[in-house]
Amino acid sequence: MKKIILILALIVAPLMLSAQKTLTASGSYTYNAPTNISLDQAKSIALERAKNEIIAEHFGTIVGVNNYTEVSNIDGKSSVKYLSLGESEVRGEWIETIGKPDYKVKYEKNFQVITVTVEGTIRELTSAKVNFSAKVLRNGVEDRFESDSFKDGDDIYISFESPVSGYLAIFLYDQEGINRLLPMPASSEGSYLVQGGEKQVFFKQILNQYSPSAGTTVETVKSIYHLVSTSESELNRIYIIFSPNKFTRPNDTVGSQEDLLPSLSFESFQKWLSRSRKQDVEMAVIEQDITISK
Repeated sequence: MKKIILILALIVAPLMLSAQKTLTASGSYTYNAPTNISLDQAKSIALERAKNEIIAEHFGTIVGVNNYTEVSNIDGKSSVKYLSLGESEVRGEWIETIGKPDYKVKYEKNFQVITVTVEGTIRELTSAKVNFSAKVLRNGVEDRFESDSFKDGDDIYISFESPVSGYLAIFLYDQEGINRLLPMPASSEGSYLVQGGEKQVFFKQILNQYSPSAGTTVETVKSIYHLVSTSESELNRIYIIFSPNKFTRPNDTVGSQEDLLPSLSFESFQKWLSRSRKQDVEMAVIEQDITISK
């Protein structure tokens, strides 16, 4: 009987995966951006909202309401406060962008009006992905150092925690292309194995430095990576990719200089990421935009 159950399970699993609907869709979104954010940032926000609008139009959203009641008694006076929080999440994911998004920009009063039109491949979510946590940290290894704004020369760390074991890769997109941060440049592995239930902070190293004031050697924590800006302000993006299943990295190359990271073009990276996500429905991606200024 156990053998029959196992065979049935193996047959049903592929059918469940294939039930996820995948289609090509397009749409437009207009974002009224305040003038205190850069045009690149405004375009990025508009694009992400356009993607979510398109996904919601075809697959809908998950809306939940959490109600909280707070009862307090101060100096003999009782009070009751009610708080209702609404949460909304789209029932799908953006797999691949087809062609290039088309942006139209105009200025009205104190706003940058960004209209973006985009086409891509989207996939319906029929089951929850692994709910992992990832934070981009600036000049510190604790969660309180989480930031999306960096200065030229700042250290960068990534904290990560997943309830299940799996495989992780981290990339940085800048004006010149995609750079691999994890697995480390010297590694031949396609992805980095992480243990479930264990919080890790990546890129930190312990340095022993002599302190004249203390008259002894002290330990300091530094990152192996620090961010550099070639302009007054530039927008970069961190890609944090996780899957319970092992995956291979894209075909990146190491530069001739020792301080250069393995890299590849943005187009090649997107093709690899799209192909990987189509093959692995459990792969999840967090995209975090960061600014680096002088």
